[in-house]
Amino acid sequence: MFRGSLIFTNFALKKDVQLRKIHLFRFASIGLVFILFFSSWLSSARIGSPGLDFFTKIVWLNFWLVTLAGIGIFSTAITEEKEEETLPLLKLAGISSLGLLLGKSTVRAVRIILLILAQLPFLILAVALGGITPLQIFATLLAMLAYVILISNLSLLCSVYARRSGTAIALVMILLFFLFVLPMLLSETFANLQSRGLIDSQGFIAQGVESILHLSQQISVTERFQTILQVGFKESVLSMQVVSNILLGVVAFFAAWSCFEPWSLRIDAGRVRNPKPSLKTRLRNSRPGQMAFVWKEFQFNSGGKQAFILKLFIYPLLVVLITAGGMFLDGYSSVSFISSYSWRGMMSTSLLLLSAGFIVESTLYVSQMFRDEHRQKMLPLMLLLPYSLSRIIYEKTVGLILALIPVVSGILLIVILAPDSLLEMVDISWQIYIPLIMVQYVVFLHLLAYYSLVVRWGALAIAIGSLILLQACLTPFLQIMYFFFHFSIGANGIIMPAFYLSLISCVVLQFLISGKLRQIAAEE
Repeated sequence: MFRGSLIFTNFALKKDVQLRKIHLFRFASIGLVFILFFSSWLSSARIGSPGLDFFTKIVWLNFWLVTLAGIGIFSTAITEEKEEETLPLLKLAGISSLGLLLGKSTVRAVRIILLILAQLPFLILAVALGGITPLQIFATLLAMLAYVILISNLSLLCSVYARRSGTAIALVMILLFFLFVLPMLLSETFANLQSRGLIDSQGFIAQGVESILHLSQQISVTERFQTILQVGFKESVLSMQVVSNILLGVVAFFAAWSCFEPWSLRIDAGRVRNPKPSLKTRLRNSRPGQMAFVWKEFQFNSGGKQAFILKLFIYPLLVVLITAGGMFLDGYSSVSFISSYSWRGMMSTSLLLLSAGFIVESTLYVSQMFRDEHRQKMLPLMLLLPYSLSRIIYEKTVGLILALIPVVSGILLIVILAPDSLLEMVDISWQIYIPLIMVQYVVFLHLLAYYSLVVRWGALAIAIGSLILLQACLTPFLQIMYFFFHFSIGANGIIMPAFYLSLISCVVLQFLISGKLRQIAAEE
């Protein structure tokens, strides 16, 4: 039984060995380690423990890349076969459910594990720089490998359950929210309510919340990293986090195996067409006119007038609820040593949430910018239209910008009503970096648009990972330019070169997107 199940896994591993791009990616990863090592060496005169600084960069870079792999790579292991309708063919070939799960997901996890283990000989260089011990290195690697097992199998379970890759990615992000973000929010909210006297510190609710927070800290890999990276770490490499992550990963794998057959046999029920026009149809009563692609992007990819009106109502309502709710809670708490919720603080919170909404909307729209034309193989016909390719791309961009008007209007309204809200959210020393952060986000959107043409799923994760790698590679060179120019032009010695490089990257990516569209159209 198990021998037959491992045939597909053996084939996937052999294919992995023969792929040139996999080996090039591994060599590039090792090169990135040396670049970060060079960056830590440059800053060794200003840092007391350059080895610890170098190792910390590697650890958190690996953590984010593994997390992004869980979102964009592991979560599409089975759903990509469902979307291509190739699962029945694989079953007809005699491949068992266990063989599919091992060949599609476990092999991907093995690739990530081998990539992390390949860094070990070079991470020992951190010991030579000082500030880190071999015990900390091995403890961190073991914690990271356990986290890979957890995230890969949780993503596999979501991929087995979901019918579409988008649904699987959303489920993985929800699980990551419960794993990392929710305990932090629960801790802050509980501490605030407890200090205001609204919750008894010795009550049943308080004890239950404390137990949940303690358990989340025990299984959290981020908490484990923070413990290991402290100076003087002497604990065992085998911790509660390692054991729990491995056990949860194994349980998730067996759950995916046991539920594979019933979940993979689900078929979408055909939709019954309604002859009566719906509200959504009645709202789409406009004509494309001369701006056909603007109209198409606004009406179909961003929801059209219905979504536009709904967002115009939801975003101001969100600001009102946050501001009024905070002031209401503060008015009914009788604790004098807790500072009240100020107008600026509430508006700053609203600004943060609207900024998050802008990021979610813009990434969603850009990732779907060419999706329909690519899937339906309409790119050759689109290029036959009497429009230049650049005009088509820019018209589609304008259509997406129109869909962002509600959230942008909300952000501008908050800035006008409470100009100090930005100061509350961002430290004054970081305000000079706001334009640089904004242009970096524009680079990220260009990367997302390009990768949406290159890969079927996981473009968001690959774009984030590419931006992180790009930042890590450029950091040493920006530090060198800062050393040369910071005496003459101050902090702009690092801001201006990064700003210009970002603009150049946007122009280069626009040419790459145009070339990729022409290549896809020629191949189809």
